[in-house]
Amino acid sequence: MELGGGTLGMDDFIEDFYALDGFADTDYFETLKRYGVDTENGIDSCDIEHAGLDLARACITWCVRGDRFCDGCMRAYVECGFVDRCLLRLKELDEG
Repeated sequence: MELGGGTLGMDDFIEDFYALDGFADTDYFETLKRYGVDTENGIDSCDIEHAGLDLARACITWCVRGDRFCDGCMRAYVECGFVDRCLLRLKELDEG
């Protein structure tokens, strides 16, 4: 299963995200805090381009979970390019 390939819709992405056992960071707020991400100021306080795997997973979880509480949140993260930057960072980490 490949996420972010450009042909999947957001609903498909979210469904695939939840299908990836063990990928979601169930303690994502603590992970974000540990890495100095100020959740009060939003996603822009995160330096995803230099993130490690734990932070990248927490950020994607933050985006997906945020949409459950605020309709349109995920769309905003996609439109501003943050989700793409997270996926690119995951790809970079995977390729070593």
